[in-house]
Amino acid sequence: MKGNGYLLIDILCIIASVAILWKTADWFVEGAVGIAEKLGVPHMFVGLVIVSIATTSPELMASLLAAIEGRPEMALGNAIGSVSFDAGVALGLAALLSSKPLVADPGIFKSSAIMLIAVFILAFIMSLDGTLARQEGALLVGCYVVYISITYIYLSRLRKAGEAVVPAEELELEEIEAELGQMSTGKIALLFAVGLLGVLLGAKLLLAGAVGLAEAFGVPNVIIGLFVVALGTSVPEIATCVTSALKGKSGIGIGNIIGADILNICWVAGLSATANPLSAPKETMYVMFPGVFVIVIAMLGMLWHRYSLNRVHGVILLLLYVVYAIITFSIAGEALPTAH
Repeated sequence: MKGNGYLLIDILCIIASVAILWKTADWFVEGAVGIAEKLGVPHMFVGLVIVSIATTSPELMASLLAAIEGRPEMALGNAIGSVSFDAGVALGLAALLSSKPLVADPGIFKSSAIMLIAVFILAFIMSLDGTLARQEGALLVGCYVVYISITYIYLSRLRKAGEAVVPAEELELEEIEAELGQMSTGKIALLFAVGLLGVLLGAKLLLAGAVGLAEAFGVPNVIIGLFVVALGTSVPEIATCVTSALKGKSGIGIGNIIGADILNICWVAGLSATANPLSAPKETMYVMFPGVFVIVIAMLGMLWHRYSLNRVHGVILLLLYVVYAIITFSIAGEALPTAH
């Protein structure tokens, strides 16, 4: 058992990492968008790919570092845990605090919802043996490429047909681009570089603090990944979702959450697995995946009805997350060996 001084350092590392990730992730997004615009990358591609990947950079960096440093359980726990935070906590809080129901775009929602369900089930099936191998991770990354391609074609056809369709990501870009318009290439590059370094530093601090807590209290790495690391990396998305709902731009929040969930499975878990196979005890897989799947299905099911979420739905999502957390701690925590 660590002394109180070391525990305080671990906790301070986690708090500092969340603050760093929160701000530098914004800089990274702005820098990525600015560079893409300067290079003449199509606007739709910027919205669909660059912004979405940049906004999930904290999750990706934390899982990649955990996988490379030999903590595959923590890497997988962060990827799947971030899905539960996004669907249960972020959308739940946004729906509860918003004065109006959160509304989703029907066309984009349907395709995204089907994709999310498909890749989640695929990831679960591939992880049933306790390991997400390199080739399986590559398959998940490939699924994301297919998803982006299909979405791009769908939106292009709607635009050609004269229908006004503005993806949530593009709505976000309007505010970012207004600020980037007057910036020099050098300043944009600096934003990108500092943002990237900040995200790397934040992820490293978060991982260090989380590992310290795991070792101090004998909590399994996968549990720390599911809750501590996942919370830290999901803070920017939670803040964005709640803020967009309070500002009356709920489509942005819903689009970001569903898109982030797909990315957490295909991009974060997939890319991390290609770097180093991810693994966790089978007992945890049988608790972790079904529990998160229930939250995801509840979120999508309630959204499918009238494509909106009200305060009652928000309470349901939050309660589902609390129940899931309690069950995971009680079952998986007792079944797994302590972290090493």
